Amino acid sequence: MPALLLGLAFAAASAACYSVGISLQAREARKVGPEHSVRLTLLRRLVRRPAWVLGISLDGCGWALQAVALALAPLTVVQPALAVGLVFLLVLGARTLGEQVGRMEAAAVLAIAAGVAGLARAAPEHSAGHAARGPLLVVFAALAAIACLPYVAVRLGRSVGNLLAVGAGLAFACDGLATKLMTDELGHRSWPGVAAWLVVMVGFAALGTLGELSALQTMPVTRVAPVVFVLTTLIPVGLAPVLAGETWTSMPVVVVSAVTVLLGGAALARSRPVSALMAGPRPTGSTERRSVPSARTRALHRPARP
Repeated sequence: MPALLLGLAFAAASAACYSVGISLQAREARKVGPEHSVRLTLLRRLVRRPAWVLGISLDGCGWALQAVALALAPLTVVQPALAVGLVFLLVLGARTLGEQVGRMEAAAVLAIAAGVAGLARAAPEHSAGHAARGPLLVVFAALAAIACLPYVAVRLGRSVGNLLAVGAGLAFACDGLATKLMTDELGHRSWPGVAAWLVVMVGFAALGTLGELSALQTMPVTRVAPVVFVLTTLIPVGLAPVLAGETWTSMPVVVVSAVTVLLGGAALARSRPVSALMAGPRPTGSTERRSVPSARTRALHRPARP
């Protein structure tokens, strides 16, 4: 139990870093012209902005704290506990922007607290083992293929809509899983395994970051954040028994608690204080020379077909 509580503390600290980091990155990304969405030129422009560099640095701190949390507590508990970051954003948005916190936000905070408490109570034993290489490669390959669909669609001039947010959520889910597997290898002192999963983690983190920032350029925060949050939480928790060697002692409690966290987190992600904090001003003009929008750029702005 002390290790579990310590893991939750590190997860909460990680969530705070992630939340402030993504809010800074989102505000800076919305200042860059949308013609750079889903392209590496977006990242090249953002690395010149000190606020964005600070945001990505906080992301790095959040990842380190998350890795420590995963070394102490099960993935089933740590990943949903990252929803605490949305509570942090809620408080920050209310205090710094003067946004009102209503009954919906209060209920969402209680839902997250109750869900995390339920998961901690029904938490499986922390496991440093995981599935064999074959199943891991199949799952990661399948998730990576879906996460890359938005980039293929844009290249073909197709509408992407919410697909960008879905791709980002899947990439971040793989990032979380890879972080867990890396800590397992670290516990076994398998340095080649640590290096391999570190490369996988960095790759998915970069893919998720580019996708999320591109989505935030072209869609409201209230549409992007809930999708990313739900997928980032749901997929690792759902795959934990299969890939991370975590045996649930009480599946109904775990399922109900996880759904409670998801509902509370999705509600907070759509709340006005959180979206106002993350939403930066869109560019009203630019000194850069603008060309006629390409099919790729027009696809980003077309609404997705129902």
